[in-house]
Amino acid sequence: MASMFSPPKYTPSAQMGAANAAVDQRDARAEAQEQKELRKTAAQSRARRMGGRMLYSQDREVPALGTGVNVNPTQSYMRNPYETSRRS
Repeated sequence: MASMFSPPKYTPSAQMGAANAAVDQRDARAEAQEQKELRKTAAQSRARRMGGRMLYSQDREVPALGTGVNVNPTQSYMRNPYETSRRS
């Protein structure tokens, strides 16, 4: 009669431990992916808020122009109205 009221003996199998470990790894990867997406969204909203203000920031080399002086010049086929000499 005593065996009717005692809980059954249970030992989890080795497969159960492996399955739990796999679930924990999957949860960790999902959490890392979610954190990555949150950082990406925060960076996009920060860039949207800042807009193009960094173009004219005083931290740049030539703030009035919005671009640095180290930009490579390109050969243009259009006439520059401020040149005093003629092209030949």
